[in-house]
Amino acid sequence: MQKINALCLALLIIVISTPLTAKTYRWVDENGNTVYSQHPPPSGDATEIKPPPPPAIAPEVAQSKLNQQKQQLEDLREDREIAKEAEEKDTAEKTRLDKNCAAAKKTLDILINRPRARWKTAEDYGYITGEKRQAKILKAKGQIKENCK
Repeated sequence: MQKINALCLALLIIVISTPLTAKTYRWVDENGNTVYSQHPPPSGDATEIKPPPPPAIAPEVAQSKLNQQKQQLEDLREDREIAKEAEEKDTAEKTRLDKNCAAAKKTLDILINRPRARWKTAEDYGYITGEKRQAKILKAKGQIKENCK
């Protein structure tokens, strides 16, 4: 169905655009009348008439359009820069959250599966007590909830 529609549309465009490209001829017939036509006379003695050139645009209008285009270009450039900065910020934030999530999951895994794990204290390594362990488990779960989305 789409092929038929596309074919019909192409055919319609060709039919409509054909008169637009037709040439215009001027000649004087046997009665002395000047004739304008899309077909030359059988004798072939005709002058082809060129379409008039498009009207010239005023310099003020041209400068105004140029200034508008420059402003639009600058606005688009600024929008792209803002979008790029936002994307970089989002990427950095996602990377930070992923890193924190992995660290929190690893900590929780160590706390749950290895109750006798050694932890670094202010001076040395040591074992943590049950209360501190439970507090660290709650803290790790909170970090997971906060960072793993």
